[in-house]
Amino acid sequence: MTGVIHVTVRGHVAKYFPAEQERFDFPTTHSLTAIELLRALNVDPLLIMGVSINGTKQPKDAMINVGDEVLFFSPPAGG
Repeated sequence: MTGVIHVTVRGHVAKYFPAEQERFDFPTTHSLTAIELLRALNVDPLLIMGVSINGTKQPKDAMINVGDEVLFFSPPAGG
């Protein structure tokens, strides 16, 4: 079954995601971990401070299923 993972990005790392979008759908036919999703998007997992899947904070090795909402966020920047 083909579906999508709904991706939202918060923080300065949005510039590293496709077309620098803060919200987009990632087409997929299978579940994958947050790290695998980041690598598929050519984003270094070390840039991401936290992951939330369907509103619950999760580790980067947590599984994301087709239809899930995932939020990636970066550490605050500034000085």
